Amino acid sequence: MRTTTAAPVRIRSTVPSRRVLRTINPFVSMILRSPLHRLLSSHVLLLTFTGRKTGKRFTIPVGYTRKGDTFTLFSSKSWYKNLRGGGHVAVHLQGRRRTGRVEVIEDRAAVLDAAERLVAEYGLKEAGRRIGMALDTGPPPSPDELAAAMEGRVVIRLILDP
Repeated sequence: MRTTTAAPVRIRSTVPSRRVLRTINPFVSMILRSPLHRLLSSHVLLLTFTGRKTGKRFTIPVGYTRKGDTFTLFSSKSWYKNLRGGGHVAVHLQGRRRTGRVEVIEDRAAVLDAAERLVAEYGLKEAGRRIGMALDTGPPPSPDELAAAMEGRVVIRLILDP
């Protein structure tokens, strides 16, 4: 008799469920607006944008990677659709309010390229944290596995105003 075992999951999302996010986001937002923001603000900012259908303003905490005044954000949630077509956003970053412009990148090859650059620069574990995935480091995922894991994710490029 032959038995088969499922292959271990080598890449999995670490983004919490919608229910968990609704519970923790108010606390994360409160910390980011407080003098205790330094606990989180080195890798999380508050992003404020206007809903494309309702016109309502939304503020959510999002993880980021920074290069000068350009920020790279990854999302697998639908809120990014409000940013399509570019536009202005407000951010609460390291205790200060700033404004900037955003670009949503949905092209699969460009999203994969951004993920691969993070892996090359920060290594699998840290890049996975910044993307919102747990990447198996031994052995590292193949390019095809990484491409499959990035399916449904987008990159949001945020450039701060001077």
